[in-house]
Amino acid sequence: MALSLLAASFLGLSTSAAPQNPDVPVIHATTELVLLDALVIDSKNNPPTVALGPNDFLLTENGTPQVVLYCSRNQLPLSVVMLFDVSDTVQSELTSLGAKALDVLGHLSPEDEVAVMDYSSTTQLLQPFTRDHQAIAAAIRKAAHTHSKEATFFNEVVDQAANEAVKTTNPNSRRVLLFFTDGTSNYTSPLMRKISPSAPARLHTRAEAQRNLLQHGVTVSVLIERSAGTEALLMEETVNPIGLLVSSAVGDRGHGKEAQHYAELTGGPYLKGHGSDAATKLIELIDELHNRYTLGYRPSSSCSEGSFCRISLRFSRKALEHHPELKTNHFKIETRAGYYK
Repeated sequence: MALSLLAASFLGLSTSAAPQNPDVPVIHATTELVLLDALVIDSKNNPPTVALGPNDFLLTENGTPQVVLYCSRNQLPLSVVMLFDVSDTVQSELTSLGAKALDVLGHLSPEDEVAVMDYSSTTQLLQPFTRDHQAIAAAIRKAAHTHSKEATFFNEVVDQAANEAVKTTNPNSRRVLLFFTDGTSNYTSPLMRKISPSAPARLHTRAEAQRNLLQHGVTVSVLIERSAGTEALLMEETVNPIGLLVSSAVGDRGHGKEAQHYAELTGGPYLKGHGSDAATKLIELIDELHNRYTLGYRPSSSCSEGSFCRISLRFSRKALEHHPELKTNHFKIETRAGYYK
């Protein structure tokens, strides 16, 4: 039960030992708890003005209602892996993306830690987790001036980044992958390895990357920023260097769609923007990640060991009766799709 064990350490939940951080809430439970982050926002990404409690949520696991035993809205520290797309198409926007990452760095709390990676066919770790903002900024600047001509294997990148996210130095933090990209070319064909000598001999599949994220409780967040050039490229039929005719416009070639899939799967924000608008959205994204609800419940016995347990989270009837603005303002709840038991 990987996620439940992770959840117990995530907030210092145990039956005996207390967490090192006295500000982290403790629940004494006779069984492990499944914990999940939940973001409550309206159609304009505004949080509700009311504080919600455990009875305001209707939680089901594989269709079976669950009792919410723990509900808190804590400003938990973040462990953020910043990932910079350094492939051909993003080059015109890479300096701008780096500048926005530096803006985000200035908005983080002293307890937050950051690791920095760049990627194309594989990832490269530029800075392990640290709270040293000078070291982080140096790694961001290095990423912003890196260029790779190799293909992008996004599922592989996600899997490798998830492995890095679990190396956090703070077991009580929220683990986040934050992608800076223009969201263009993504390849799954082994033929593309001919122009990608850095790619692993075996590429992880989407299913494997998904499992890795969900087992380790990692949230994917994305900033998509496109120039006029990349927008034009997305609408063209292009011939890649090994002679395969591919459409970059739609379908599974764009890893913007892949990134959106992973964000929705893990309940993370997915943003599109440009210029100052993108910078503002990024700051809001960090605030969202800091201020999510954390819900805890005992795992269902109907979910067998090793299987995927699907989670659904909605407002309860009581919440809609007591807080009518949740309905009239089109509020929604974002959370992960489930966990592996």
